[in-house]
Amino acid sequence: MRKLLLLALLAGCSHLLFWPTELQPRAWQPGPVPKAEGVWAANGRLDGAVLEQSGLDGPDTVVVDGQGRRYSGIGDGRILRWQAGEAAQTFVSLAGRPVGMNFGPDGSLYAADEANAKVWRVSPEGQAQVVVQSDAQQRFTFLNDVFVARDGRLFFTEASSRWGLADNKRALLEHGGDGGVFVRYVDGRIERVMDGLQFANGVVLSPDESYLLVAETGAYRITRLWIQGPRSGQREVLVDNLPGFPGDLSIAPDGSYWCSFFSPRKTVLDALGPWPFLRKVASRLPPALLARPSRYPHVFRFDGEGRVLESLQASPDSELPSFSSVVQVGNELLLGTPGGVGEIDADRAYRVAL
Repeated sequence: MRKLLLLALLAGCSHLLFWPTELQPRAWQPGPVPKAEGVWAANGRLDGAVLEQSGLDGPDTVVVDGQGRRYSGIGDGRILRWQAGEAAQTFVSLAGRPVGMNFGPDGSLYAADEANAKVWRVSPEGQAQVVVQSDAQQRFTFLNDVFVARDGRLFFTEASSRWGLADNKRALLEHGGDGGVFVRYVDGRIERVMDGLQFANGVVLSPDESYLLVAETGAYRITRLWIQGPRSGQREVLVDNLPGFPGDLSIAPDGSYWCSFFSPRKTVLDALGPWPFLRKVASRLPPALLARPSRYPHVFRFDGEGRVLESLQASPDSELPSFSSVVQVGNELLLGTPGGVGEIDADRAYRVAL
């Protein structure tokens, strides 16, 4: 029996140390987690959140049209639509998983399909067509969010070119910088405008469209790329060393920006940052044993100078889920919840008064 145990132990150690893995981790050094003080001090400002819809499979993003109707994509491929206080109805059914969504200047709704790496355009009448997909020139793997400029240019993010939705934890563990931002011009041409991003997530253009912002979930930061004016082409980190994994971005009525957190940072993941070999070892563990996201109902607002203006959190005893998106409409925030992630998936959408 003792020999069998020893052999099993040796086999296990050999597997963890030497078994081939696709992971190609890169060393990096995360900053210290910000203390829960000042703008990050604990508060219960989300405790008054009101349930908008329930029983939905991961209503990741909630956006609003000019008539005040809410739209959200869910896990079975449908985009639902509802008025505040009413039941949700099917607006359109897509063959995929629509997550990040935004309206274009013509009233069409654009949706990133993270399951099939496509972007859909849905007309106001509910007619859907694919406007971005892999072809002989460009292969997409894990599309995440979209934003449409006033002239019809479509900006969209690819979280990872190596890992799909099912391997989102491995993408974060690898920290390979294989995320990017692309633009689709109105004539159909597609161009990469940013590369080397750490799990590119939410994307927006500034109100004057002089720059774009992208949430780098895997690096705990918001990065800016200037696309007009004398600084065009320059790239910089705008907000760095956030206390959690940033998700979706949206523009507030005053021109500042909202961002959601879907999980707090994980101590073990930060500790492994400088050690690629140990992250390879971790990659050989069953997925269920990798660092797991945790419920973290928390959103924040920042400005174009990189100043965090406020954060809204739920009290420790709250049962609110993590929020994958935050959009301000008047004096209310609409909050979507994750799907397809795993441990923090939820089936509800909320609103909260400011």
